[in-house]
Amino acid sequence: MPSDAQQIAAIKSQTLAVLAELTANPKPTYYIDGQTVAWNEYLVRLRATVDWCDRKLAGERPFEIHSQGTT
Repeated sequence: MPSDAQQIAAIKSQTLAVLAELTANPKPTYYIDGQTVAWNEYLVRLRATVDWCDRKLAGERPFEIHSQGTT
């Protein structure tokens, strides 16, 4: 079973693939039967998903804090 970090990395990879496809072949916002299909809002949500994945993955990585004490 994949770890949380592996699953988040997979979500990020899939989302980036969708983003690449949509930006390569942009579509206009349109209205059909009283409903709006807003591709620009979809792109914003996809980018937010990538940002969320980046934040979660950053929390999984080890880190160091460099500090210096003075008197």
